[in-house]
Formats: sequence, structure tokens, C-alpha cells
Amino acid sequence: MRPIYAKALSNLGNRIFEIRRETCPKLLSEYHFHNECQLTYIIKGNGQSCIGDQLEDFESDELTFIGPGLPHVWHHENTAFFEGQSAESITLIFDPEGLQSFCPLLFEISQLNDFLEKSRQGMLFYGETKNKLKKILRKMVSAPDIQKTAYLFKSLAILLHTKEYSILSDKLYIDGLSLKDGEIIFSIYNYVFENFNDEISLDEAAKLANLTKPSFCRFFKARTRKTFSKFVNEVRINEACRLLARDETPITHIAYACGFNSLPNFNKFFKSIKGITPSDYKNKLLFPKS
Repeated sequence: MRPIYAKALSNLGNRIFEIRRETCPKLLSEYHFHNECQLTYIIKGNGQSCIGDQLEDFESDELTFIGPGLPHVWHHENTAFFEGQSAESITLIFDPEGLQSFCPLLFEISQLNDFLEKSRQGMLFYGETKNKLKKILRKMVSAPDIQKTAYLFKSLAILLHTKEYSILSDKLYIDGLSLKDGEIIFSIYNYVFENFNDEISLDEAAKLANLTKPSFCRFFKARTRKTFSKFVNEVRINEACRLLARDETPITHIAYACGFNSLPNFNKFFKSIKGITPSDYKNKLLFPKS
């Protein structure tokens, strides 16, 4: 298992940025953080992402910016839409401190500093901003080095001035996890992602962490800012939302397929997390307000 802390530019000598096009059959990344910034375009794939303190669905054509120190993971799932296919992504990584040292020779950097501070909570882009940036990233992958540099600054010019984004994490992460704690958290996340449709055992989770159950519960909440049971239910409800949106399966069947042992239990947790019942959620998808 790779460590939680990753120096994303460790193999680039003194360079301050890199762009990668990656394919992976299962995980786009492990739960980790790094000091570098990361602009990621999901070309193909769907599943769930954990960014900071937020657990959300992700789908193809999503563009996110991860600021320095913000823990994150993407978990790609093989569904009917992507059965047997690998996830694909393009990721631009750059060293913010390197840019902050170099850019004052070229331009005034107050906007850059403001953007980098904001990015510590993560950003999801949409609209023309997303369209422009994903086109740049596609061109940048195969461009010569000097052209890659031009594309980097073209991307920054867009990022620093756009208002077409939403913040991903409710809270600012300034307390990065230690290597050991990060490995434990990733193993727990992976256990839940792989087994949410079956019984999730607190005993098994505590065993993975090599802790007693009370110690594990304290450990998990201190490092993820939510209880283990809440995290498990969020994973299950997010999967239920995906099935409600894409499948004509009866709600009762969806409830059991997502690991709930009764329909009332499913309805209770669904409403507590999403604010509405599964039926109302389904109706909103079928009959959206004009």
C-alpha cells in the first residue's frame, strides 16, 4: 500500500509542474494528500470521491482542483455503463511554492495567492471554464515542453479569474494526516467501498486499524470529522442515489442492494443525509422543475 503522503513531483528534479494521462481499472488514486496542487479531469469513469470532509459521486467529464494539503481519493466502480472498462483521467500537478517564487518576476501575484488559499478546500469547475480547461489539458498532454509551459500559464489565467466553480470541502484542512494514520484510513475507506452492499463489521474495521473498537471509533472521527457509521451510510446512500437515477429497480430492491436490512431503515438514513425521501428523490429526477 502506498503511503498517505505523496510528493507528486519527486521524479522531476527542479521542475515545478507535470501533466499525466492515466488509466486504471479500479482506483484513480489512493487516499492521500500532498503539498502540490492538482487539476484533474475525469475523461471516463464513475464512482465516489472523498475530498476533505465530503463524500460525493463523480462521473465522466468532471474537473476538480485539489489544493495543497487536502486529502482526497477517487474510487472508480465497474457499473453497467463502464463494465470491464478502465477509468481515464488527465492530471496537471504543480508546485505552488515554486510558482509563488518564480511568478513575481513576471506579474503581481496577489490573485495567485488568493486562489491557492481558496483551493485548500477543493474546487469543482463547470460551464465555459470547464470546457476551456479540459481542452487545454488534452492539448497539453502531448505538447513539447515549452508549449506545456505556455499551457500552464494559460490555465492559470483562467483559474485565477473564473467564478464558475463550487467549493468541495466544508472545512479547511490544515492538519494533514501522518503516513501511518493515512495508510489506516485508506484501508478503512477501501474496506467500506468494497463491501458496502454487505454487512459492514465494526470489528473488522477496528481489526484493520489494529485498534480496539472504542479506540477505533475515536480514531476515525478525529481524522475524518465524522463517525464510522455515518461514513458507511453516506457511501450506501450515494450508491442508492446512483441506482435511483439510472435504474428502474424498485426502491425496496435498491435498499437491500446497498446494504440496508430494511426499507424503513433505508428511508430514515436516506432522508437524514439527502433531506428528502427516496421516492421524492426519484420523482425530482423524473419530473424536474422547469
